[in-house]
Amino acid sequence: MTSNPTSHRLTTDDALTDAPPAGVSRRTVTQGLAWSIPVFATAAAAPFASASVTCTETISTSTATYTRTSATSAVFTWTDLFGDGKDFTLTLSAVPNGAANMTINTANNFLLDSATAGGEALPSVRLSLDTQNLNNAGGGERVTFAFALDGVPSVVDDLTYKIKDIDGVQAIDGLGGAERVYVSSGTGTYNSTWVVGQGLSNNAWRAATGAPNPEVIPTSGAGNVAVTNPFTSEFDLTFVANNSGRAPADRPNQNIWIGPFTFTAINPSCTA
Repeated sequence: MTSNPTSHRLTTDDALTDAPPAGVSRRTVTQGLAWSIPVFATAAAAPFASASVTCTETISTSTATYTRTSATSAVFTWTDLFGDGKDFTLTLSAVPNGAANMTINTANNFLLDSATAGGEALPSVRLSLDTQNLNNAGGGERVTFAFALDGVPSVVDDLTYKIKDIDGVQAIDGLGGAERVYVSSGTGTYNSTWVVGQGLSNNAWRAATGAPNPEVIPTSGAGNVAVTNPFTSEFDLTFVANNSGRAPADRPNQNIWIGPFTFTAINPSCTA
């Protein structure tokens, strides 16, 4: 509880009615009070100034500014997130992964898409691959998601997002559908009638061998995985495709959607 400063502070009138010590003039005492008052006011004002800077913010990419600079580079930005003039960012960087049976689609990869996918029409990042050949080689892309405050890596808590529309015809390896996704950290929940796997490189999330259909319609969430991550500053998501189960002339584009991302950002100045 904060005490009332007036009950413990000598007033100007009280000081002036008391006789000053020998050799000290009334003017000297008054000047001393004049110097002491601003110091007290400054100390009292400090908590109010710091109160304008927040320590945590629970935010979503649905409220951020999104900038796509290329098919392999993009960034979400929250301007002056904590009220201290620093911007918070989530940067996306993609590189080819594995064999060249799949390549990054330059027109559609990293587009922020609000069209219906995975049963919802929320702004999500599209990952898009072109089929070069039907080898069962697991080529695709690896996307790094990195959080930062004013360019400095930053840990976030309680990260959640969806990987949407994992489907595709059954691949020749007999392990499930063509589209496969795994992450470097985080766990996922899904409809086990349609999706199987653990989100690992050797056991990716993919359409189940017994999935009711090879393709999931946009208005259905059957091919979704809901991912949670208790804390992270950076993680990788890898999207590959095995298309060898298709006819030689059937080489379609492969797509999934990621997002929106929701998490709690932490202001390091509050924990220093």
